[in-house]
Amino acid sequence: MVEPQLERKELSLSSRIPDGLAVRADVEKLQQILLNLLTNAIKFTPANGSIEIDAGIRSKSEVFVKVIDTGIGIPQDMLEKVFEPFTQVEGKHQRSAEGSGLGLAISRDLARGMGGDLVATRGIEKGSIFELTLPHA
Repeated sequence: MVEPQLERKELSLSSRIPDGLAVRADVEKLQQILLNLLTNAIKFTPANGSIEIDAGIRSKSEVFVKVIDTGIGIPQDMLEKVFEPFTQVEGKHQRSAEGSGLGLAISRDLARGMGGDLVATRGIEKGSIFELTLPHA
């Protein structure tokens, strides 16, 4: 679904998802969360950047899925605020795409409704990391 957007910006997408990884989740809600995270990563990653999906088992009861990008990143003081409805990160990097500021708020609500969570952290050098956790199936 995001391939045309990736190609337009010449972004690379890679994934590390173990075979047989299973979560206890509503498929449509999980797809919506991942689509929101990937779309945001594409919006805020400059041309020729990269996006990675990394997934695995955190514990007997929890699975994680990380969307990692080389984009503009999120200021430290905005890491929680980005999940508030109608909140958008502004600053020295201007947005290249429009949005309502609801995608992350909805995604976190969906994750929590399925017994998981969604958090944001900063990349080590640049970019953002969004980590979705869900119950292990």
